Amino acid sequence: FSESSHWDPNWLMTSEGYFDRFVRDNLDQAIEELQREPRRIYSIECMFFLRMYWERCPEKQETVRALVNEGRFRLTSSGVTTADTLLPSAEAILRDFLVGQEWLRANGMTPEPTLAYFTDSFGCTPTLPSLLRAAGFDRTAMTRIDGMYFMGCDLESSKAFPRPGSSAERLLNRERTLDFVWRDRNGAQVLCHWNAFNYGQGDMLAYRGLSRVYLVPTAIPARSDRHIARRIKQYAAQLAPYSRTPYMLCPIGMDFVPPIPGLVALLDRYNRNHYPTAGIWAVNAGLDDYLTLVGAYRDDLPIVELAPNPYWTGFYTARPNLKRQCRELVDDLLVAERLSLMPENAGTEMETSRELAPAWWNAVVSNHHDFITGTSPDEVVEGEQIPWLEQAADSVRAIADRLAGTVSVLASQDFQTVLPEWYQQDGRIRIETLFYVVELAEDAGGTIVTLQSPESHNQLLASPSNDLISYRDSGGLWRMGYEFRGGTWKEAARASQRSTQLEVREHDKGLEIVSITELNGETIRRRMWFRDDTPVIRCRVEGCATGGHSVVVRFATGLSSSKLTMDTPGGVAMRPPTRYYDPTFWPLQRWVHLRDEGDGRGLALLQPMPGAVSYQADGTLELVALRNAPRETAYGVIKLPANPATGHETESTAFDYAFLFTSAGEWRDNGIPEIARSIAFGPWDDPQRTARAAQSLHDVTTDRSDVWVTAVKPASRGDGVIVRLTAPAVPETPVTVTARHLPVAGAFLCDARERDLAPLDVRAGTVQVVMTGTVATIRLLRG
Repeated sequence: FSESSHWDPNWLMTSEGYFDRFVRDNLDQAIEELQREPRRIYSIECMFFLRMYWERCPEKQETVRALVNEGRFRLTSSGVTTADTLLPSAEAILRDFLVGQEWLRANGMTPEPTLAYFTDSFGCTPTLPSLLRAAGFDRTAMTRIDGMYFMGCDLESSKAFPRPGSSAERLLNRERTLDFVWRDRNGAQVLCHWNAFNYGQGDMLAYRGLSRVYLVPTAIPARSDRHIARRIKQYAAQLAPYSRTPYMLCPIGMDFVPPIPGLVALLDRYNRNHYPTAGIWAVNAGLDDYLTLVGAYRDDLPIVELAPNPYWTGFYTARPNLKRQCRELVDDLLVAERLSLMPENAGTEMETSRELAPAWWNAVVSNHHDFITGTSPDEVVEGEQIPWLEQAADSVRAIADRLAGTVSVLASQDFQTVLPEWYQQDGRIRIETLFYVVELAEDAGGTIVTLQSPESHNQLLASPSNDLISYRDSGGLWRMGYEFRGGTWKEAARASQRSTQLEVREHDKGLEIVSITELNGETIRRRMWFRDDTPVIRCRVEGCATGGHSVVVRFATGLSSSKLTMDTPGGVAMRPPTRYYDPTFWPLQRWVHLRDEGDGRGLALLQPMPGAVSYQADGTLELVALRNAPRETAYGVIKLPANPATGHETESTAFDYAFLFTSAGEWRDNGIPEIARSIAFGPWDDPQRTARAAQSLHDVTTDRSDVWVTAVKPASRGDGVIVRLTAPAVPETPVTVTARHLPVAGAFLCDARERDLAPLDVRAGTVQVVMTGTVATIRLLRG
């Protein structure tokens, strides 16, 4: 029995509300119980509320420090939060682990966990093993994976689960195990446990009733020997069929539940009275203890390449403006760090790091699985989450502007844009570039009616494309209406069914086509941007979806493909067109590539922000552009109890995307990741942010176009400068790193928590790195 309490920083309440009503008392009681029972272990999932308790209760600091260092307060991660790993960038997730670890170190707490526990995240990136190994973790655990049953989530019997073809079905019915070695497509491996019966399976060990969760606390104490024995027998009966080792894990710790009084004494009594006949020995220990025991049987465990999605899909695009703020805050922080290390700002880098620390804390808190996901109610989002982001963003912008003002901009050759040729006649606009010939039609709602190769005249898109489709969506912040019984996902309107006027604007940066359409009573503006010197066509959709609707951009690709290739934090994922949802929307980081299995031609779609994409067997590709689905509702009236938050979109959203065509080869052959990282998404980009980023781009570089420097920062731990390298796939040859402004005297390979692993060779001021994964961290020591 591993005991914890799952503390969301700000889900249905603000952090202040949660701390005052639950967390302070939870920790007071936990300390009391740990002092009463010296063999007791109580686990802490993340640092957010531990820091709050530390600062609000200074009289408890010595006790907390001692309990953490003794391993009695057991840390199941070094993260500030239990993060979502599908929407934040890889760097945001890695910083979460670093910021939490550094807070521990700064306050005299020495544990450095090798376990990262994702208690309640709604699925995980399939390349999570790569991220965890990069941060120095070799074991993990999670609860919510695709196809599993979770009480209160569906108006269906548990007998309808696990869903056919899901990860849950594979682990329960094929592998018959909750413990396995998770290996991703990059080759990274971690020991993993899955809580198939939820992360509070053992909550009612010493209680009768339904639940101890703060939302519906319907439990009364039941501490008799008979009751405890019956509960343990029940838990073991659930777990034993899926245990390949002599050990079983029963987690205690749903949301904000207090510790069970006298837990160790209850288990000791059970062992005295029932072990001789039941053969089950019950202990209170940590999840990491359990995985250490299971690890002794690693050779008996299956190696599984797990892709635990889609669990829910609505949260990929809920509250897009919030998601944009989360992503831009991290991007601006990274730029500020790099600017602080430019020669013109020499000597200020450590002071700048201290100035940026509060903003970094807010940034990594936003990784939380009820923050960047957009799954908190309006009052929490507007009352706490957005103010945190805005306060942090304002401070970072001021620091970055100060630093950028001292830096000389590198001279660059100025290329004059050649506008594409265009013609307008009879309600149609024809645009001709070196890469395509495209026709837009006013009587088809401004959609693309033809798009051809200028050489072969082959049609590259079926007609119409770049259409807007509005769906009636009875889903909410977590889920789309097609995901649950009684839900609605039904086409309600499409732009191509109504005429619109097309306006042509010539810019020094390109040719812009603007149109306005109305969908379900909401006015939506669309922009397209064409240049003669690039195959990329950039687009924007501006507006707000009608309440209870989702608006998608639809492409009739004409492609027949059995997979979608897309990036994900930690690497690249290959996903099937559908997986028990129809349609199936997948989480999109920056790009997705489709390739026809007949003639090899392809289409790549690019986004600067996280989003959602689906693909149908008939070649239809859809991107979620706007979404305003307030609350999951079945059969028009029934609210799903597991999805209690309501959210409304009241502000206009700007959805940016771009697309290009490929003629042969897969994503790597066409350099899709490099294009996605390098393009500007339109003349509407923030010029100030773009200029600041450009000033810091050339300080540290690599010799490979497919290996990027995603962070350059003063070391938080130890000396020197920390450099993070990322790649979409593991590089086959060594990577050479050059620091333009930094005389490098020595270098070390590190993990993302900045712990040195091995020295690196320095030759003529450059460093060679053999990357064994998609992420590498190095420390550069100044000469």
